[in-house]
Amino acid sequence: MSILSIRDLKVNYETQDGTVQAVDGVSLDLEEGQHLGLIGESGCGKTTLLKAIVQVLPRNGHIVSGEIKFQGMDLLKLPPAEMRQLRWREIATIPQASMDSLNPVQRVGSQLTKLLRVRGGYRKKAARKRAVDLFDMVGLDTERLMHYPHEFSGGMKQRAVIAMALALEPSLLIADEPVTALDVIVQHQILEVLRELERELNLTVMLITHDISVVAQVCDSVSVMYAGRIVEEAAAEPFFASPAHPYSLGLQQAFPNLARPRDELVSIEGYPPDLREPPSGCRFAERCPFAQDDCHETDPQLEVVGDGRLAACLRSSEMDALRIQAEDPTLWQNVEVARGLSTPHPPAPSSPHESLPFGGGRPTRREGETFVGSTTTDGSPSLSMGSRGHRPAGEGFGEGENMPLLQMNDVSKQFKIGGGLAGLLRGDKEQTVYAVNNISFTLRRGESLGLAGESGCGKSTTGKLLVKLLDASDGSIVFDGDDLARVDDKKLLGFRSRVQLMFQNPFEALNPRFTLYRSLTEPLIIHGWKDESERTQRVVETLDRVNLRPAEVFLDKYPHQLSGGQLQRVVLARALVLHPDFLVADEPVSMLDVSVRAGILNTTRRLARELGLATVYISHDLSLLQYTCDRIAIMYLGEIVEIGPSNEVINNPQHPYTQALIAAVPAPDPTIENPPLRIREGVPRPTEQFIGCPFAQRCPEVMEACLEIRPPVIGDERGHQAQCHLYGEHRDSPKLNREAQLAR
Repeated sequence: MSILSIRDLKVNYETQDGTVQAVDGVSLDLEEGQHLGLIGESGCGKTTLLKAIVQVLPRNGHIVSGEIKFQGMDLLKLPPAEMRQLRWREIATIPQASMDSLNPVQRVGSQLTKLLRVRGGYRKKAARKRAVDLFDMVGLDTERLMHYPHEFSGGMKQRAVIAMALALEPSLLIADEPVTALDVIVQHQILEVLRELERELNLTVMLITHDISVVAQVCDSVSVMYAGRIVEEAAAEPFFASPAHPYSLGLQQAFPNLARPRDELVSIEGYPPDLREPPSGCRFAERCPFAQDDCHETDPQLEVVGDGRLAACLRSSEMDALRIQAEDPTLWQNVEVARGLSTPHPPAPSSPHESLPFGGGRPTRREGETFVGSTTTDGSPSLSMGSRGHRPAGEGFGEGENMPLLQMNDVSKQFKIGGGLAGLLRGDKEQTVYAVNNISFTLRRGESLGLAGESGCGKSTTGKLLVKLLDASDGSIVFDGDDLARVDDKKLLGFRSRVQLMFQNPFEALNPRFTLYRSLTEPLIIHGWKDESERTQRVVETLDRVNLRPAEVFLDKYPHQLSGGQLQRVVLARALVLHPDFLVADEPVSMLDVSVRAGILNTTRRLARELGLATVYISHDLSLLQYTCDRIAIMYLGEIVEIGPSNEVINNPQHPYTQALIAAVPAPDPTIENPPLRIREGVPRPTEQFIGCPFAQRCPEVMEACLEIRPPVIGDERGHQAQCHLYGEHRDSPKLNREAQLAR
């Protein structure tokens, strides 16, 4: 029996530029107890569909036609008062920005009991008891009911919102991106909560997300949405085994997979069509590597293509052969080239130290050459370029070409919190946060290192130390032979041109009042580029390199006029416009769609290879780091607990924390069940210092020695090191080997 039935639903938005057909003829059935995953890129209409179901569309949005039936009731004909009664009681939602959905000035328990009393008719005492039961159900300490939202971690806030959604025992739960922006351990815990609740309460769930691995682990059926329409429907296992639409195929191949890593991810080039004037033919044709003339003229409809499967593709009968062809990533890359919208990438240099034909006719330095007092045609100082370029006279930064580019030697960073007059009045003592503790590693030119770990482990603090946005409390950071703690202002300017940082949130990384041209030329102006034509040429060339083409179209745009993927490419372009030697990328793709993310990852990896960039990637996603990095370092409570070649760390982890991180990464395959996390929940406060192993409180294999003795750092000839008393005990052990974990 269908609990939710949608027929030919059309939803429009009225904008200054015209009418956007956001949802165009969607039909969907959801059976009782079914767990449906609705996937697709941003802007495809997923969230609009949700808002239409619960009738909370914005003022400029309206339902043009169609019907939405819930348990036999036509929701579009219900009076507003009756629809309000259905919300929370029968249809509950977990909104996309659920971590911002709690009132910051009310205790979480008060918000939950208010919902129970106002919407559920509970008496005060019964509401309190129900709130306690709900917190128990989602795995939250009931004492937390008295706390404010700012005292909750991201995962705790997410659990609290899930508790509120389930408070009145709804028949249907619609979750919109419920684990976006959570680290992998918290994400695993939230998914476990959802799976357990599905089993216990026999919930009917619609999960809206762009993360196909989450759908693979939680849902039993899949619907794929593109440009306002459903383009494929199938049960989860056949969908992931053999997708029947080229868009679905592209989404799968764009996703990093620890179990079956790819040499190159698929990037679906281009963008969805403008829904103010949808194309007359297939909406995916412009981005499809298999498109034929008919595809641009005939609008395909959903048709049965197998047992219980539907797809909207004119070539669905040929998909077995097309899936084999799609294994080649260049097939997808050539789509944009074939349309004449871009040019192939320039060839990589024969040496990582060669200067590329990247800008402005400026003199370059190859290996063995030096430039002293180089200037441009207008007399402005040359750019500080390190090993691949030239620098202003007297502003050299290091000379050793054969030395590691970067060395961190026993670096620590502490922050003081509390204390002061306000703390004295509250009775709070000053505390020390031990953000980074005695970490050491080296990085050579052209090498990439990934920093992985849970939120709060010190990854971002380490990144800021590397680019000198923070100064180390102890230890030394040596860049190209010079200790950053001792550089003078003159050398510091040269350092700033050679080292760049990509910030985590592209929507906040650019000044909203600056055009992209101004944002990208600002670093050039600061570093002495006086000729505007040369600045413009460098900006255009850089935008072209990050696949924003034609570059001239973007120069006068403002950030709000770009998509998330385009913004992230602009942030990358700003980091590369000075031709740096070293790049720190802090969660560079955590907020992007899977297809857009693949394009960014491919671009950064290619540019790092072509430009000889040393890179540090900061992420909680080990599948991403395995794809992009030569080595991976695992951080826990400010310490590096394991480091080594990427494949070694992923396939043969030696620290229990690394094993837990790997086990928590969801596989985009419903036939692979993630092993249970063996570690205890709850990261200790970084205000504590430990005599023994800092991970001992959560370790499933803790011994007495772990509590009393600091574990040594032990390694092998492959450069694989771990700080654990049990190092080597699990070497090549099938029990803990990644492939065996997945096979379980």
